[in-house]
Amino acid sequence: MNWLPLLAIVALENSALRLEINESGTVRSLLAKPEKRELLAKPDSEPVAMVYCGGEWAYEVGWTYAHAVPPTYRGGRAFPATSAHLDKDRLTIGFSGVNVTATYKVVTRSDYLTLELTDVQGGPVHHLDLLRLPIRRMPNHGAWINIAYDDDFGVCLCAGNAKTDASAEQLTLKASAETASGLVGAQAVLIGCRKPQTRFLDVMERVERDLGLPPGARLRRSESLRYSYLWADRPTPENIGSYVAWAKRAGMRMVLFSYTAFSKGAGHFVWNESYPNGMVDLKKVTDTIRAAGLLVGLHIHYCKARKGDPYTTPEPDDRLHKERWFTLAAPLDVAMKTVTVRENPDGCTLDKGRRILQIGKEFLFYENFTTQPPYQFTGCERGHLNTTATAHQANAKVGLLDVDTWDIFIRYDQDTDIQDETARRLGDIVSQTGPYEMVYFDGAEDVHAPYWYHIANAQHRVWRLLKPTPPVTEAPRYPNFAWHLITRGNAYDKVAPPTGMKDFCDLTACPSAAIRVHDFSRIEFGWLGNFGDNKRGYAGPDVFEYIVSRAAAWDCPLSIMARVGELESNPRGEDCAEVLRTWEEARLNNKLTEAQRRLLRNVKPSQEHYVTCFHAFPIWKDYARDGTLTPVQREILAQRREHHLFINEKGQHELVEIKQVPLATGSPFKAFWFQRATQHTDTYVLIWAVRGSAELRLPDGVTVMRTFGKTVEGQAAPTIGARHYLRFRSMLPDEVAKLLNVR
Repeated sequence: MNWLPLLAIVALENSALRLEINESGTVRSLLAKPEKRELLAKPDSEPVAMVYCGGEWAYEVGWTYAHAVPPTYRGGRAFPATSAHLDKDRLTIGFSGVNVTATYKVVTRSDYLTLELTDVQGGPVHHLDLLRLPIRRMPNHGAWINIAYDDDFGVCLCAGNAKTDASAEQLTLKASAETASGLVGAQAVLIGCRKPQTRFLDVMERVERDLGLPPGARLRRSESLRYSYLWADRPTPENIGSYVAWAKRAGMRMVLFSYTAFSKGAGHFVWNESYPNGMVDLKKVTDTIRAAGLLVGLHIHYCKARKGDPYTTPEPDDRLHKERWFTLAAPLDVAMKTVTVRENPDGCTLDKGRRILQIGKEFLFYENFTTQPPYQFTGCERGHLNTTATAHQANAKVGLLDVDTWDIFIRYDQDTDIQDETARRLGDIVSQTGPYEMVYFDGAEDVHAPYWYHIANAQHRVWRLLKPTPPVTEAPRYPNFAWHLITRGNAYDKVAPPTGMKDFCDLTACPSAAIRVHDFSRIEFGWLGNFGDNKRGYAGPDVFEYIVSRAAAWDCPLSIMARVGELESNPRGEDCAEVLRTWEEARLNNKLTEAQRRLLRNVKPSQEHYVTCFHAFPIWKDYARDGTLTPVQREILAQRREHHLFINEKGQHELVEIKQVPLATGSPFKAFWFQRATQHTDTYVLIWAVRGSAELRLPDGVTVMRTFGKTVEGQAAPTIGARHYLRFRSMLPDEVAKLLNVR
């Protein structure tokens, strides 16, 4: 018999987990100790770490795990771990193919392990997977916090600081770092958790406290994460009362506004004409909101400056980010319109509003460029954006400015202290006019590579100066580390027209909510626009009821973005407010059962479903149900069921399924019918006039109610404007529809 030598095993363990690494650098076992259950899909086959030398990671611009789009590695080579050795608390991983050695400090706690990278020898190394764990498939995967779990046990591999990333590649959990953000000091955190559905936040709260991380787990328990809000568009000390009054009518607990209300733009946040007294006026606005018993939220852009801000004119700041650098090949006098450079400009942007060069303290706008020698930027406007045209010597550096895709902004160089300056200004505004219950970190994707690092790090540089800490924070992009400081999934821009808002809810917000729940997080269903009446129409009470009902399925809030005039111009504005208030009160007071919440969920909560939906939805501003929809999307929309929540004659919340009554073309009304379990032979109709009011002729015996349970007497031909209820005794829905179509 031939005997094989036993390989040495590196074992890292606590009361929850035992991680075994072979001497050869492969992962031997990951054991859930309470259950004695193997968590690895392929024991002894996958490297515990990986080094990438040369090449680059190609990310979708502004990429994050929120959208579950994995990066790709191109160019260069990847080298797997080939050795592992443990000496007390020092773990050494070798990569013989490239002669690289990585050393970690291992810290063991009862629920988690940390592996901090203390040294890297050899290289040069571009990217390092500190830890790779090819786990078994589990029913739940939270891509944001990088956790996989079932009802009994969960394993989470996450970042211990901003210079560490964590993600999943197929079924392999990874924690990574790269040279651009600094390798040494990167820290991976491996958590094992029994009964994760109820205990994960407890465990993560201890991790955050021990490591000095932002308290994302603790803040996720805040009741205010459940609160919906009104985005007051352009509030002033004079009109804020109108926003407050409407928010209270709609049962909303918070009013949010943007920095654009009080400042001329991001960067220095110079006070605008509506706030002549600056901070004093802003404090009047926030004090008015709080005096009404409501909370205050603030929307910010924080990682870029608006064109015209002192960072851009009259002398542009050197700390604005440059996408590329060139060298002047010849002197440039103040009148020359052509800039000759040594390097080929091929690939530079030709987008309108983004073709800007910076030479010293001058901006130049170019019309075009050549890609054959002599390399030139042509048709230049000198002294662009009110800078001063200046002569420049040969060999001067020419930077291609990183102008945002929304070209009114110019992005910061995150490797400088300009982000910290902006953070201090925002911190001062918050401290003087707060407290703020919510801050929205907008434009999070508007940073340069490495995106995962600069998105989270820029957010953190601002977040840590917001005192007191707002429990509710949102952002449109949030890498793994940002889980600790961004506490709620974001809203989407108000891009859908009234006719597409229900579809937009089904194809974006609902799948997103179904996925974020796996990260122990909520999203926010919004920002809902189109409240006011305009050329595209308006969103009526059925639209808002549909969206608020889907939000309630996951106990999520929603938001409405509107100006005072829009709130007043909606023909059925009071009905919309009543819808929102009814649902908000029921949701926050836990009047909906778990069975009812499941009934309201009409999407499949799978990662694949989410990716399919999110990356295929059409351009909503031009949305129509046409060939732009995929088969999956059509299937989702075909499954739609709508519901109505009302206070019945016993003063109780009652939930019913409703279906739209097919009224004749040109009818002034919109109507939905429903039946109740207590009177299953009767048909009820919820009806309102689309605009104004109109007379409705009804047969004898129909009960007309403005408030459910309270009959409007003597109304054989009632005038219907706002929502009314009709009760047709012993009549089927088809019969009711025929009656309502008789004009």
